[in-house]
Amino acid sequence: MEARVRPPAFPMRSTWAVDAAEAGTLALDSLRSQPLRSGLAVAGVVIGIVTVVLVATVLVGVRNGIAGLFRELGTENVFAFHRAGDPYSPASDKDAQRKPLDVRFAAAISASATSVRDAAAQIIVPPIVDGRPLVARYGSNESDTVLVEGATPNFFEITGTEFRAGRPFTDLEHRSAARVAVIGSNVARALFGSTSAIGKAFTLGGDTYYVVGEAAPRRGTFFGENRQDSVISLPAGTVARRFPDATQTILYAQARPGQLEAAKVEVEFVLRRLRGLAPGADNDFSLSTAEQIIAQFDQISEQIGLATFALAAVSLVIGGIGIANVMVISVTERTREIGTRLAIGARRRDVLWQFLIEAALLSAAGGLIGVAISWAIGLLLSLWAPAFPSVPPMWAVVGGLASAIATGMVAGYLPARRAAGLDPVDALRYE
Repeated sequence: MEARVRPPAFPMRSTWAVDAAEAGTLALDSLRSQPLRSGLAVAGVVIGIVTVVLVATVLVGVRNGIAGLFRELGTENVFAFHRAGDPYSPASDKDAQRKPLDVRFAAAISASATSVRDAAAQIIVPPIVDGRPLVARYGSNESDTVLVEGATPNFFEITGTEFRAGRPFTDLEHRSAARVAVIGSNVARALFGSTSAIGKAFTLGGDTYYVVGEAAPRRGTFFGENRQDSVISLPAGTVARRFPDATQTILYAQARPGQLEAAKVEVEFVLRRLRGLAPGADNDFSLSTAEQIIAQFDQISEQIGLATFALAAVSLVIGGIGIANVMVISVTERTREIGTRLAIGARRRDVLWQFLIEAALLSAAGGLIGVAISWAIGLLLSLWAPAFPSVPPMWAVVGGLASAIATGMVAGYLPARRAAGLDPVDALRYE
């Protein structure tokens, strides 16, 4: 049998992994030789990634805190207020002309709306009464940051308030305008320190009140603070007698299980009837739920995010221009090297991949530096403000790195294509 003649031993064709490894090694050697130029080239990428990751971290942290804050007030509750917005913020000219809701509306809603299990009322007391701010005092301790609110006895059950100690006030205390109070955790700490507040007396606006309940710290926060932790809750009857000018009333209607939308419709109907609104007339009050408020914040966050990403995109474009400029200079400086590689057998795609990988490594380095800087800034801010969210969301990190690498690939494509298209003879003659 005739023996087969083996072909000459030529090097085996490189695999894709070998090609990529070789191109990566050459790209790293090039970047190491020009660290300053490379660093300046990715400055725009770094700024863009820092902006995106930091803003995403803050928005996600604040959103989660706000979601927890409003869900604590009851995911099955319908909130009614005579104007839109925060009751502690100034009213618009239109809202200022509206007549406040009445505490008695809570009982009417509970009696008339079949999809409502119960309804409560909360009265906002102005922070300044008779020209002087309300200050709570116990012995030598005082707090001038308290928020005073009146509440019907069922308010705490409807909003799911957890008590660290004591109890809510009773219906008898509400009807008799008793001087008792349920205080938030911040108030308890400011006035009584680590000792129990239950049964102790403190003064507020010149009157003496006895603590019957201390609420547990709230979990939902806005930058680490929950306004309810600074609230002194008095019986609604007590507020009506002691602070007659306190008229801003919020109603909380707790829907029966699975009937939130029906409850909202019924509460609207009852309030329109109680307010004497004609058919077709606009509501002179606002209704909302926890999920609606969270959705509104999500819309605002989305707009902020889009504006931020637009600014970051500008930074990435600037960074891409810097990377493209560096790659053009690199191709020009290494023309003879490229010619030598092509002359000894390197394929044009090998040269193309070498410069594309070099551009991608440049931008990826900028992305990693940007993520590290944003993480460091978050940690520093969290030391100053412990509630500041310091850990960026994974989607922001991955998205930032991906966009950085994509920027480098796009910016480096034309210079890489130019390098791959060089004529070996002309390249070797280049001076």
